[in-house]
Amino acid sequence: MTESRRLRVLPLRPGDRIGIAAPAAPIDREVLTRGEARIRALGYRVRRAPGLTTRRGYLAGPDAARAAALNRLIADPEVRAILFARGGYGTARLLPQLDLEGLRRVPRLLIGYSDLTALFAALSVGGDYPVGYGPHVADLARPSRYHAPSLARFLAEGPGGERFDLAGCRTLVPGAAEGPLRGGCLTLLQTSIGTPWQPDLDGALLFLEDWQEEPYRIDRMLHHLGAAGLLRRIRGVVVGKPVRIAPRGTRPSLSLEEVILDHLGGLGVPVVVGIPVGHCARKRTLSLGVAARLDTRRAVLETFSPGR
Repeated sequence: MTESRRLRVLPLRPGDRIGIAAPAAPIDREVLTRGEARIRALGYRVRRAPGLTTRRGYLAGPDAARAAALNRLIADPEVRAILFARGGYGTARLLPQLDLEGLRRVPRLLIGYSDLTALFAALSVGGDYPVGYGPHVADLARPSRYHAPSLARFLAEGPGGERFDLAGCRTLVPGAAEGPLRGGCLTLLQTSIGTPWQPDLDGALLFLEDWQEEPYRIDRMLHHLGAAGLLRRIRGVVVGKPVRIAPRGTRPSLSLEEVILDHLGGLGVPVVVGIPVGHCARKRTLSLGVAARLDTRRAVLETFSPGR
C-alpha cells in the first residue's frame, strides 16, 4: 500500500465531547435539537459553537463570527470531534481565518460533506488529514438521510478500516489501484483550483460527488480539473451515487456517464460510479485522507487506518 504523510486521529470513547459548528449555512433550531439527541444516544456529550442558528442571508452569521466559533472548538481541549451543522455555502470564505495548524497539532475527528470539502481540502495540503465524509447534524435529525452504523463505527474506531461492496455500482473502466483517498464535492474541488488550498491529487484515488447539477456543468468542472493538471497522475476514480444530476427541459444532452468517460475514461485508471456517499439518502461515512484500494474485479473499495 502506497504511503503518504498522514496524521493519526484518535477515535472517541464513551462520554467524549463532540463540538458542533456552522461554518456555512445556519441550522433550524428544532432540527439541531433532534440531531443533538442522536449524538447523545450514541453515548457522547455535545458542545455547541456560538451562532449555529444565526442567519445572515444564506450564512450562519458574519465570516468573522463563524470563524471565531469554529476556532473556539479547535482550541477547546475537551472537544474530541467536530460535526458540522449543515452544508450550504460559506466554508471557503473562512479558510484564511481558521486555525488549521491548531487542528494539525491536535487532530480531531471531523465529519461533514458538501461545502465542508473546502475545509477538508485545505487540511490535506502538505500531508493527509483523515476525515469522515459523512452526515451533518441536520441529517441526523432524519434517520433515512444517513447510514447510522457507518457513522457510529467511524466515531468509535476512527478513520479507515472500511469495506464498501461495489456490486451495486457501475464500473465504467475496470481495474485495480491503490493510493490515498482524496476528493469530495466536485463543485468545491473545482473552485479550489489556483488557491492556496488546492488539493494535491498526484497518486491519489479520487472520490467525487455532487448533486442538482446538469451534465454540462459536470462536464465543465471535470474539464477544468483536467486542464489545471489535477487529473494527470490520479490512480483511480470513485464517483458517489448521482442525485438529481440530469438535463433540464428537452434540449439535447450527454448523459452523466458519457461526460465521465469523456474526461476520465482515457486516463488508464479504474472508474466506478454509484457509491452511496455524499448527498444521497442513507449516505455512508467514508474516510478520506487515508490509504485505500479499489478493485473492480473483486467489486470492493477498502480503506486502511493510518496506523496500519
